[in-house]
Amino acid sequence: MSKANILLVDDDEIYLYLTERLLEGISENLEINTYTDGEKALDYIGECINEGNELPGVILLDVNMPFLDGWGFLKEFRNLKSKMTTPVHIYLVTSSERERDKERAKEFDELTGYVVKPVSEDKLVEILTAVYENQW
Repeated sequence: MSKANILLVDDDEIYLYLTERLLEGISENLEINTYTDGEKALDYIGECINEGNELPGVILLDVNMPFLDGWGFLKEFRNLKSKMTTPVHIYLVTSSERERDKERAKEFDELTGYVVKPVSEDKLVEILTAVYENQW
């Protein structure tokens, strides 16, 4: 069985480190890639598409990042969707509980969920179970 491909996109390197450790503690059957800005993450997805590599099944995406923020990532991601043969589940992970952000998130069909930080181990298990069922 191949490993489940998870992509973490957040400019907070401590958050990336801690979330990666949490995920590794949940399952050894995960391949985790991390990027500190949306532009680099989109480049990675584009490479996966062009080289025929497995796309991430789950993306945990921060809203506030330099260069290309989460909203910009989602807009650019729309342009890549037609080239994808497998579903990608994007969860917006943010410290924002503002209604304005929650409403804006509803404008993106690409989003699977909206998660407020800090993300608990239980929430990560819930996400992985929802996407991969018993495969991981």
